[in-house]
Amino acid sequence: MTDSPQQRTSNSASARETGQQKVDCDTVVIGAGFAGLRAARLLEDAGKTVVLLEGSERVGGRGYSRQSAICPSIDVEVGGAYIHREHHPRVAAEIDRHGIDMQPSASATAFRNKLGATQVDSAWPVPVEEISQAEAGLFRALSDAHRIDLHAGLEFQGLDDLDIPLSSYIDSLDLPPVTRQLVKSWSWNMMGQPLMDATALWALQFIAAHHYSVFGVVLSIDEVFAGGTSTLAQAMANELRDIRYSSVVTAVHQRDEQVLVHVNDEVLNTREVIVATPLNTWRGVDFDPPLPSTRASVVDEGHGGRGLKLLVHVNNVPQGLSCTGDGVFPTLYEYREAPDGSTILVAFTDSSSFDPTNFGDVCKAVHYYVPEAEVIGVDYHDWEQDPLFQAPWVSPKVGQFTRAHKSLADPHGAIHFAGSDVSLQFPGYIEGAFETAERAVAEILAN
Repeated sequence: MTDSPQQRTSNSASARETGQQKVDCDTVVIGAGFAGLRAARLLEDAGKTVVLLEGSERVGGRGYSRQSAICPSIDVEVGGAYIHREHHPRVAAEIDRHGIDMQPSASATAFRNKLGATQVDSAWPVPVEEISQAEAGLFRALSDAHRIDLHAGLEFQGLDDLDIPLSSYIDSLDLPPVTRQLVKSWSWNMMGQPLMDATALWALQFIAAHHYSVFGVVLSIDEVFAGGTSTLAQAMANELRDIRYSSVVTAVHQRDEQVLVHVNDEVLNTREVIVATPLNTWRGVDFDPPLPSTRASVVDEGHGGRGLKLLVHVNNVPQGLSCTGDGVFPTLYEYREAPDGSTILVAFTDSSSFDPTNFGDVCKAVHYYVPEAEVIGVDYHDWEQDPLFQAPWVSPKVGQFTRAHKSLADPHGAIHFAGSDVSLQFPGYIEGAFETAERAVAEILAN
C-alpha cells in the first residue's frame, strides 16, 4: 500500500525530527512585522542565509495601512501610525534610508474637552487654579517613573508596589478634578484596557520611555506616513531575498545543534530562530523544550491589551477637532480629510467597553463631544480576533510583568525573541520593534 500525500508529508516530518539533517538556512525569522523585517535584513547584511516566514499575505504586522472601507479612494491606517524623530531615531533612519514621504499629524485647533463639571475647550485644559495641586501629583508620577531602568526589566527592580490597578494609582495622586480626568482619559487611550485592569507600572513605563516626560507621551504624536506605514514595510521587504507568505508556524523544536520549524505541512531545518510575532500568539506554538515556567505562565495568560482604534467618517465638524474627556471615547481627534470633503476622526477605546459594530453607539459616542456631527461610517481592524495577532498593542495585566518582563525576550537555547511587545525601551512602537530586532541579531552573531 502506498502512502497518501498527507502520510508522506507526515512521515518526512517525523524523519526530520530524528537525526542530523541538512540545514536549510542559517536563521528562520518568524513574522514579517517591522521587527522581523529589520532582523532579516541585518542578518543578510552579516552574510547569513535567512528565511522570513509570514502567516498572512502582507508585511508590516500591526503597522497596517489599507484601502478605507468607507472611502475606497484613499488608504487609512488601522494600526500604529505616529512617530517622533527625537523619540524614534531608528524609525527616522529607516525612513530616510528608503526615502519615505512623511507629513505632520493633523493640527488640533478646535477643542471639545469634557474634563470635570464644566467643559474646558482649550489646548491647555487645566484651569489656573488647579496648576499647583496638579503639579504636585504629576511630580510624584514622574518620581515613580524615574525608578524605572529601561534596560533592566520590570521584574528585577523592586517595583511591585507600583504594579497596582492604574485607577487606584491615579486616585492616590490626589489630582484636582479636571487634571484627574485628563490623566484618566489619556491613560485609557494609551493602555487599551479599562484603568481598573491596567497596571500603573505600565503607564509609568510609558512615561519613562518618553524621556521621563508625562507630556512626551502625547507629544510623540508628531508625524505620519504620507502613503501609510505599509510603504515603509514594503520598502524593507523589497530588500530581502526569501519571504514566504501564508506560512503559519505551529512548532519550534530544538534537536541537538539544529532547530526544526514546523510550518504548514513542512519542516524547515535551521541553526537559529527569531520569533518576531506578537506575544499573545506564542501560546499557539509548541516549543520543545518548553519555555521556562514563569515565562510560560505569562505567555499562556496573554497580555491584557484590548485597545480599539476606530476611524470614524463624519461631516459637519470643525477643522482640527480634538476631544478629550469622560466619554466612552476618551480621546477623539482629527486624522485626515477625505476626498469627498468629509473628515476622518480617530477614536480610541477598548473592546470590553464598546462594541464598534453598533453604529448607533458609534454615533452616540461621537455626539457626546460633537452633537452637530453627521456620522457616515466607521472603519477599524479587529486585532483581538485576528488569529495572527490576538491583541492590539501590548498592555500587561496587573502582576504580569513583575513576574516576567525582560525575561520574556531572553534567548531560549537557539530561539530568540523580538517585536514591540517585548521591547524594554519603546514597547508598542515601531521603534521598539527595531530595538528588539537589533538585540536578537546581536545575540545570534555573538554565537
